[in-house]
Amino acid sequence: MTNKGELPIKQELTTRYIITEKTFALAPENVDGKIFTRVIEREKTLIVSKKPLQIVSRSCAEYGSDFETTLKASKVLFGNNRQKSPILLANSYGLPYIFLPTLSPQSDQNVWIAYHAIDLFNTDGLGTSVHFDNGQTFKTEISAPTLYRQFALARMIEKDFLKKREMANRSFFFFPANERPNNFPTL
Repeated sequence: MTNKGELPIKQELTTRYIITEKTFALAPENVDGKIFTRVIEREKTLIVSKKPLQIVSRSCAEYGSDFETTLKASKVLFGNNRQKSPILLANSYGLPYIFLPTLSPQSDQNVWIAYHAIDLFNTDGLGTSVHFDNGQTFKTEISAPTLYRQFALARMIEKDFLKKREMANRSFFFFPANERPNNFPTL
C-alpha cells in the first residue's frame, strides 16, 4: 500500500491504542514477520503492536460494548448475509464512530477506514485512493465500487443512529394535548 501525503510515522511502537475521533484508518503493517497496525490519525501516524481487529475489539470494550454486538447491530440493518458490514463502534458528543472494513474483519489484511474522515475517494489503478478531510491520501487495494457500497452502508448506519438519537432526545413527558395518555397524571 502506498500512501501519498501521509504524515511521518512516530518512531516508537505503542502497545495500546483506543480509537477516537482523530482515528482515520487502521491498516495492517508487517513488522519482523508479525502483523501490527499502522494507525493513521488526523495529525500523526503511529505503529501499534496489535492487529487492527484487536484494536477495534479493545475500543469496543472501552466504549462499553463488544465487537460481536457491533456486528449484530449492523446485521439488524442489513441482514445476516453481509460479510463485511461497516460498524458503529461508539459515539462521542453525538457523533458516531463508524468504521468501514475493506475485507472480512477477521482477515489480517483488512483495513478499517473511518467514515467521518473520508472527504472523497477515486479509482487508482486496481485499487482506490481515499482522500481524508485533512489532506492525507491513503491507497487501498479494494475497488472503488466496493468502497462506494461500504460508504453507502455506513451512511445508512449514521442515518439510523441519528434517528434513534432524535427519538431518545424526545421526552415522553411532553405530549401534545390530544395525545396525552388517559392515565397520565395532571399537575
